[in-house]
Amino acid sequence: MKYGDRCRVIELKGDFLRKIDNTTSNMDLQIEKSLVNEGDPNIRISKQAWIKEASFCKLFFDIGQKVNELCKWNFDIKGIEPIQYGIYSDGGKYDWHVDQGAKMFLKGGSVRKISMTLFINNPDEYEGGEFDLELFPPEKEPRYETFKLKKGSAIFFQSDVWHRVRPVSSGVRKSLVAWYSGPPFR
Repeated sequence: MKYGDRCRVIELKGDFLRKIDNTTSNMDLQIEKSLVNEGDPNIRISKQAWIKEASFCKLFFDIGQKVNELCKWNFDIKGIEPIQYGIYSDGGKYDWHVDQGAKMFLKGGSVRKISMTLFINNPDEYEGGEFDLELFPPEKEPRYETFKLKKGSAIFFQSDVWHRVRPVSSGVRKSLVAWYSGPPFR
């Protein structure tokens, strides 16, 4: 599915989903409370773990490169950060933010260019937790598209796009998040 020129939704299936399930359930993931540097502890309420396994990250890197070509973004992508496994329980949320900015330069001077959120459980397992992505101009109301997709659905979008996770009212929302980076824009 296509939503404007700054976002693409794809479905991951079969072996890829089994690899995700195996990785998130069998690895010794160190789940920790999410910290956001803006100083307000209420901006993000969730838990997270980082998946650094090279072969797992490479799978996502390859898919990100294909989406980059498919969308004709043609960003110079050189790497992917460790994959974030996010867990949003009752009250869990992440207010409006962007993944790219002056404070977001990575080691080696790279900048985030593409972000990806993958839904890894089905929407009937939790209430709330919708993913909003601002895709439309100011004159349109609302300016964002709301997503609550089935397991295996991934949203790829440009990292400078505003987005949020609405509060979860019951159950647990689980996701994987990836950031694709490269040299600064010129």
